Formats: sequence, C-alpha cells, structure tokens
Amino acid sequence: MRPPPDADIYAPEFPPRLDWVNVAFLRMDKLIGSHAVLIEFWDFARVNSVRTIPYLKAWHERYSEHGLRVIGVHSPGYSFGRDPDTVRRAVARLELDYAVVLDPALEIWRLYGNRGWPGRYLFDRRSRLRYLHYGEGDYDGTELAIQELLREIEDFAAPEPPVQAA
Repeated sequence: MRPPPDADIYAPEFPPRLDWVNVAFLRMDKLIGSHAVLIEFWDFARVNSVRTIPYLKAWHERYSEHGLRVIGVHSPGYSFGRDPDTVRRAVARLELDYAVVLDPALEIWRLYGNRGWPGRYLFDRRSRLRYLHYGEGDYDGTELAIQELLREIEDFAAPEPPVQAA
C-alpha cells in the first residue's frame, strides 16, 4: 500500500542502547540522502515472518549496492524471543546478512505503530514513507516500489524480472 502523496510520514529514529546483529548500530539520520530503507518487523518464531525472509535476502543481495538498506526489526511475540542469544542464533541459522535490531520491549514497534508480523515499511532517501505492507504477499509491489526509489537515488536500470523467491 502506498500512503497518499501528500502524507508526510517520516521514519522514527531507532531508540538508543538496543542490540544489533550484523552491524554495530544504525541511525536513520545517517542513512538519509544516500539510501532507501526497507524495515521489516519480524519474529523468527512466526512462520509468516520466516516465509518473507527469502524475499528480504534477495532484495538485500540484489539492491544493496544500488542504495537499498534492509533492516530487520526482531519484535518477539513470545517470551523466549526476548533473549538476545536466541535471536542471534536464529539470525545465523537463517543466514541473514542484513542488519537486524533487537526490539525485545517492542519500543520500535510502538514508534512505528506497527500492526503485525511481518510489517514492511519502505522509506525514500529523505526518510519519507513511500510504501507499507502488513502480512505476507505483495512481493512484486514491494520490488517495484524499491526500484522506483532507487531510480530517485541514481541512474538505476532495474534488472528483469522481479525477484521470485522460493
């Protein structure tokens, strides 16, 4: 779903002192200008979250060199998902190479007003929300939105066809 063109919804900054996997930490204000940012709220213990991972991995691999930054926000629905070591093991087992921030108290979840797993938010290089989707699906729509934002960053020729993850 795309927000109305006149909607000025900007990405909130990540709260300080959260644990990260695959990076030391990230700040939204440092990504502005040179990146489109795809944020995916997920939980390794929810099958609908796990089924979206092949798409996220493919987008990360395909578009990171063109200016896409994929960030997974692990927001647990069960108490065992609050343990950072358990989440780190899940990230390793799932072979996630993109940045993952641990949100055990659902601080980021509340900042975004997220409504479920998975929750996907795509921000342009000015940190403005340009696309969102709750649940599985609309992978083609997400990919087209990513390509659109990357064309705004550089002279980007989208590869064909869109990602079809297994």
